Amino acid sequence: MRSLWRKSIVVLCGVALIASSSACSSSSENSDGGSPAGGGSGGGTYSAAEVAAATGVYKVRPLFAVPKTLPERYRFAFINPSLSYPYFATWSQGMKDAAKFYGVDLDEADMNFKYDTELTAYQQVAVKQPKVIGSGQMNDATYHAAQRDGTKIVLIDGTFKDVPHFGVDDNQVGKLAIDTMADQAKAKMAGAWQGRNVVVAGITSANCTPCDTRVKASFAEAQAKLGIPAKNTTMLTPPGQDPTSSAASTFTDFLTAHPRDVVLVVSYGDEPVIGAINAAKAAGRKDDILAVSNGGDSAARIALRDPSNAGVLVASIDYQPYAEGWNWIEAAIATAMGQPFDTYRVDRVLTAANVDQFYPNDKTGK
Repeated sequence: MRSLWRKSIVVLCGVALIASSSACSSSSENSDGGSPAGGGSGGGTYSAAEVAAATGVYKVRPLFAVPKTLPERYRFAFINPSLSYPYFATWSQGMKDAAKFYGVDLDEADMNFKYDTELTAYQQVAVKQPKVIGSGQMNDATYHAAQRDGTKIVLIDGTFKDVPHFGVDDNQVGKLAIDTMADQAKAKMAGAWQGRNVVVAGITSANCTPCDTRVKASFAEAQAKLGIPAKNTTMLTPPGQDPTSSAASTFTDFLTAHPRDVVLVVSYGDEPVIGAINAAKAAGRKDDILAVSNGGDSAARIALRDPSNAGVLVASIDYQPYAEGWNWIEAAIATAMGQPFDTYRVDRVLTAANVDQFYPNDKTGK
C-alpha cells in the first residue's frame, strides 16, 4: 500500500543503526502536563469534519475522537518495515502529519525489510521511553522487550497475541480484488479467452501471514464467483527484497511454465502486480493477463494512469495508506488513554477513470 503525507518541528535523522536500520524523530518542544493538540486548543474533541478538513484530499475518517487537550504530551514510536517502499513511506507521512496536528511526538525506525532487526530497531527508539510502540508485524523478542519496558503496543495491518491492532481486513480485500475484476474476467472468458484454461496467480511475500490470507481469499472468491477450481490457483512467493523486480522474475518463469494459459493476477500489494504486468509485456503476453492490485499507493496510481496498462490493470483496492498512518496516531492516543478505537474500513477502488479525482495532487507533487 501507499505523494501521500509542524509550527516548529525538528526532524532528527541519520542515526547510524545496527543492521542497516535507521531512526528518525519528529517532535516539537516537549512540555509538562497537559498538551494542547497541534491543530487547535481548548476543550472538547476533534470532530470528523475537522479531521477531514485537516487531511485535505485524503479526507481521513478518524478512528478515535482525540481530545483537543491531551492528558500529557505523549511520545510514540513506530518501527516501519521499509521507508523505501511507497506504501510504508505513505504510512510514515500520515503519522507525521497526525503527530503534528494532535500535538504528540513521534520517533521512527526503518527496518529496510530486514525483519530480523526488529528488536534492534525497538531498542533504539525505546531509549526515549515511548508510551506506545507500533509496527506492522511483531516478533516474540520485540513483544517481550516492550512488555518488560511497560510500553503499550498498537499494530497496523497485523495481529500478534493480545495486542490491539487495526488495519486492512485481509479476507475482505482479497475477496474484493476478484469481485472488482469479475465482470471483465467474465467478458474475456466469453470472448477473447473462450476455450482457454484460466488460472489465478496470487503473489505473496515470504513470512507474511496477512499476505497469504489476502491471496487465499482471492482464490476462494475466484472459485465461488468465476468457477475457477482450486487446482487452477497458484501462490507465488518471489525471493528478494524488491517486490517489483522479484515479482517480475518469478512471474516470467510462471508464464513460461504456462504457455497456453490465461492468468488472473492478484497480490497482497501493488508492486508485485506491477512487476507481473511488466513481465507479461516483456514476454509478449499482455493480452493473456488481467490484474487487480491491493494498496492504492503511488506506484499503483502511476500504473493506472499509464495508457499501456489499459485492459490489463483493472483497478487497485485503495487501502488509503495515508489514512492508516494518520489513524495509527489516533489509535496510539486512544491506547495511551486506556480507550478503545474504531475499526478501519476499506471501501474504495481506484481505476484509471477515477484516480485523478481521489488523488488530484499526484501530478502537482503537493
